[in-house]
Amino acid sequence: MKSIPRPGFIQRLSDWLYNLIMSVPVHVKISGLVLLPVIVLGVSLNYWVASGLKDWLSYLLTDVRVDAAMRAGQRSVQLVTILGAVGSLLVAYLLTFMLTRPLLALRQMAQRVATGDFTARARVWSKDEIGQLATAVNTMTNHLVASQDELALSNRHLAAINRVILAASRPAEIHDVLYSILGIVVDVLGLETGWIYLRDPERDRFHLATWYGVPDALQARLLQNADTPLCRCQQDFVAGQLQSDPGLGACQRLVVFTANPGASHISIPLASLDQRFGIINLLTMSDRPISPDDLELLRAIGAQISEIVANAWLRLKLEEKEKARQLLLEFLVKAQEEERGRLARELHDGAGQMLTSLLVRMATLEKKAESPDLRHGLRSILDMTSETLEQVRDLSYRLRPAALEEFGLSVALETLVHEMAHEAGLTLSYQADLEGALLTPEAEVTLYRIAQEALTNIVRHARAEHIVVELGHDAINVWLRIQDDGQGFFPYQVSAQSSQRHMGLIGMQERTEIIGGRFELLSAPGQGTRVQVQIPMRGNTR
Repeated sequence: MKSIPRPGFIQRLSDWLYNLIMSVPVHVKISGLVLLPVIVLGVSLNYWVASGLKDWLSYLLTDVRVDAAMRAGQRSVQLVTILGAVGSLLVAYLLTFMLTRPLLALRQMAQRVATGDFTARARVWSKDEIGQLATAVNTMTNHLVASQDELALSNRHLAAINRVILAASRPAEIHDVLYSILGIVVDVLGLETGWIYLRDPERDRFHLATWYGVPDALQARLLQNADTPLCRCQQDFVAGQLQSDPGLGACQRLVVFTANPGASHISIPLASLDQRFGIINLLTMSDRPISPDDLELLRAIGAQISEIVANAWLRLKLEEKEKARQLLLEFLVKAQEEERGRLARELHDGAGQMLTSLLVRMATLEKKAESPDLRHGLRSILDMTSETLEQVRDLSYRLRPAALEEFGLSVALETLVHEMAHEAGLTLSYQADLEGALLTPEAEVTLYRIAQEALTNIVRHARAEHIVVELGHDAINVWLRIQDDGQGFFPYQVSAQSSQRHMGLIGMQERTEIIGGRFELLSAPGQGTRVQVQIPMRGNTR
């Protein structure tokens, strides 16, 4: 890195002289400019009289007269020089006053503006360059004031909207949120009273959602809205005549409340997503007029509140649909269990008994048969019928496991796991500890069905060799974990595909969510699959 050379002596001396001259006050500079020619002229004349004039006069006068004339001439030149200097100083003072007074006034005005006094303006003394400078400074100050006003108005709007957003972000019911926001709006505008009506778009009815600073006399009138005809602002709102801009108008409800002829209210419509959700009314008096800036702020706040109410409405409808879906799922699961029980009973009591009777009759026929070939054929049919009976009984048991009702979840699950692992030729690791755990019958059935579905998926699709089944609990939850070493898959594809293969996984998740549990599926290609279910015990339902 190259070093910067230091300036030489001559450069430093010239800079010092320049700074010294430029720091001289303006009135001294003007006085010097006016006085310097006079002094130079006086010194030149005095020198000329003292040197050159004597030679000229020596040709015309004697030496005595020349000396007298020289003395008289020098005194005259000195007197004229002094008078000229005094006159120059007076002229310099006048010029200095004319030049520096507008500049000093301009400096004083700039200092007042710098301290925050934006009412200060520079006086235009003349139409010269200084007057043009004063005009330019005044114009700049006007622009600065306008920018300050716009900035203050923007900050006011942003601060109010930020307070509204903060109030809406708190976890509270929509009516409490609207009460907080209404208090903010009333405070920002310097008002005292306001209320909000919300409209049910499905039933087309208004209800008083919240109010702030409303006296009892007016409050009673507002609460009667459900049984009285709509007021003018509500009629305009329903008819679509009250759009996004706040409207100012009289209201028949205010007649009994105040005798102030200037009493009226501002109506701010709440509309979003092509839906009209309600109206904000703010009570105003004649001593507190609403400015255009206030209306602009109300328009911005109204748009923000409209989004808040629209989101609350959508959340409400979503919750209602979710509750309906939950009820439907519970009904479907219950109906499915009832249907499985009915089928199990029919298989056991109907098909099972008929197959048993068939076995008895065929065994009797076998004993009575004389031909060896006939006895051999009947024996084959007896074996097939016996095998069919065992399959019917097994199917009936899986549809409605009696061990679950008689011995509990741990024994029923152990029986299921060992049977399915044995049939599929899988090695098994099973652990269960439910001592002290309290589960509802619905939770036991849910865990059993989830294990049944998970094991069925392993046998059909996983191509696994070993499975691990663990059943346990902690102080709050009962958990079931089923893991295999099969081929695995991408879990995110389960929700993206609607194949029958993945309907079982979706059913397991929905069964878990119905009883307030948590379902977790972990898998990756070549790394096996793990299904984990966590269900709260009785008394800890969330």
